[in-house]
Amino acid sequence: MSSHEKTEQQELQLLRLKTLYEISRLINSALNIEEVYPQILRAMAKQMRIKRAGIIWWNGENNKWEIGAAHGLSGEDLRKRKDYFGQNVIEGLIEKGQMAAILNKGADIWFYDKGARNLPQRVRISFLCAPIKIKGAISAVIGVDHLFEEPVKITEDFLLMEEIGQLLAEGIKIRKAMAVETRALLEENWVIRQELEALGKSIPHTGRKIPLTEILEERITRMIAEMKIDLRSNGHLYDDVIKIVERTLLSSALEKTNYVQLQTARFLGINRNTLRRKMKELGISGLKK
Repeated sequence: MSSHEKTEQQELQLLRLKTLYEISRLINSALNIEEVYPQILRAMAKQMRIKRAGIIWWNGENNKWEIGAAHGLSGEDLRKRKDYFGQNVIEGLIEKGQMAAILNKGADIWFYDKGARNLPQRVRISFLCAPIKIKGAISAVIGVDHLFEEPVKITEDFLLMEEIGQLLAEGIKIRKAMAVETRALLEENWVIRQELEALGKSIPHTGRKIPLTEILEERITRMIAEMKIDLRSNGHLYDDVIKIVERTLLSSALEKTNYVQLQTARFLGINRNTLRRKMKELGISGLKK
């Protein structure tokens, strides 16, 4: 390999790493990964100079493919035109489960095989598509008009598409696990709140104000007494209880102050930056319900 070829290879790898780093940074910065789909496409356009790109994702609630983001064309064109994410393209991706190149303005689909020798010419390619799989099922699809340019082989585009797809798949998988855990914590939070209210009503009225400490001590002591201990597992009781108490405290304080964060922070005795950080960590909306 000549010194010129080595330089080109190094530049190629640097561009690849910059793109992956920026996408990874965006994914890690968001609680809801769908919110950063447009930013991911913009980052790819900036690094790779792509002109058209899009992300579609499967909405299990209505059993439809929906537009996550579009760059350089409208979402409607992205979904309907056969040279992008047309029906035959999606059906082919689902059937084969492989990355593909849309050729001849949508007339043909070429599915990528790492061992393939006869590669399509760049001039024939209108779109490159990569399925994003979660537990074997396609959860989303990302597509671009290109990543690299001549004389770089099209295999380099597919390798980078595969890596981008893996980053997105991991991000989606983590967010789904977080959503399940959040729902479970919210349900547990609701049960505890109901039990605390019932406990407050069951305590005889003695004319004195029942301290919060007394209520919490009684409830937590009773809860621990009713739990079974499994020494073979590592529990998350401490973290779960802390999160529930913090979420309940912040949500109730926000509601009491009509969601004015400055007043809420003062009421709680913390600064506003701490309040905002905690709200983000606990997934609490700052908007009035």
